[in-house]
Amino acid sequence: MDVSLITLATVTDLGSALGFTLAWYAVVCFSMLVSLYLWRRLEDRTYLFYSGYLGMVGMMSLTNHVMEAWFLERWGEHFVFLNNFMHLPYAFSYLLFVKCYFRVATQGVGWNRFLTGMQWAYGVAFLWWGVAFFLNETLGSEWAILSCNLVTLISSLILAGIATNDNRAGAKEFLYASLPLTVCSVVLVAQFLSEAGPMGPLLLAFRTGFILHVMVFLVALSVRYRDLRNQLEE
Repeated sequence: MDVSLITLATVTDLGSALGFTLAWYAVVCFSMLVSLYLWRRLEDRTYLFYSGYLGMVGMMSLTNHVMEAWFLERWGEHFVFLNNFMHLPYAFSYLLFVKCYFRVATQGVGWNRFLTGMQWAYGVAFLWWGVAFFLNETLGSEWAILSCNLVTLISSLILAGIATNDNRAGAKEFLYASLPLTVCSVVLVAQFLSEAGPMGPLLLAFRTGFILHVMVFLVALSVRYRDLRNQLEE
């Protein structure tokens, strides 16, 4: 999947890439608004946290890839600290989304404690970010956040796998939705760590995978809600 996405991004011309970028932001905004509407309509906080997750991913992309030159001109090298900070609300929203999606507060006390511990881990990363800001060092906070993101991703996939084995509502769809994002994120992180080549094609590949991720997750949320509703009616 990663090779096909990168190949597609590499052969895409500039005009098409710009149009796709605009379409990507439109899909993210639309999905966020739909999730907010469903939260108000269904009174299910899962949709609220999912919309927060989408909104922060969109804001991070807007800051890093659209307004980067503006921020660099005014902040210089300190721009990296803003990028690190923006990982925190995104990660918190995702963790809360996973906790609500799998209802770990009532159906997985051990997982609830673990995911709550990950929220505290991001708090520690935030403190590390603050120390790095005053010491003018960035590696510590970057690696702390990257490590937390990796643990969060792996743990959510393991949780989804266990829930799928237990036949829980929406668990299988959660795995389907996570696959394109996982593959593209690995490619993007590998590119970041190697610092090799232009980011354009890989960024386009990531956005392609993220659109697939968002679309399947909306299906997963609907399947989860339908199955939970049917269980209550039985």
